Amino acid sequence: MRVSSVIVLLVVAWSSEAATAQPERPIVFSRVCNIDPGQEPAAEALAEEMAALVNARYPGAEMTSRSGRWMTGFQSLALPVNQIRFTEQHPDEESREAFTAILLGDDDFLAIQRQVAEVVDFSRCAETQFRAGP
Repeated sequence: MRVSSVIVLLVVAWSSEAATAQPERPIVFSRVCNIDPGQEPAAEALAEEMAALVNARYPGAEMTSRSGRWMTGFQSLALPVNQIRFTEQHPDEESREAFTAILLGDDDFLAIQRQVAEVVDFSRCAETQFRAGP
């Protein structure tokens, strides 16, 4: 009886240690915005250019863009609009804030962002933030 209790305690201690040793899952930040009517090709091209610039210039950055339709507060079933989704992944909240500050100081990024603002309605964006799945 005593040996089995010791084994159970060792297994519980080992599994607890393994669970706490796992790093936190990264933070995913997503922004979905409506594309202005007739501007889909331009919006998609500019979004791809923005993601490519960020990923090339900032190693370790993970930015993607994708067009489609998502059910946000700015989407209507009666009159659906095409949308663009920008996604970033960061190790933690502090990294996300630092990354945002760096981007706001990057003239090339800001120039692309101004072009995107001409084809995407930034006033109709839905933002979400969550931990990535395992």
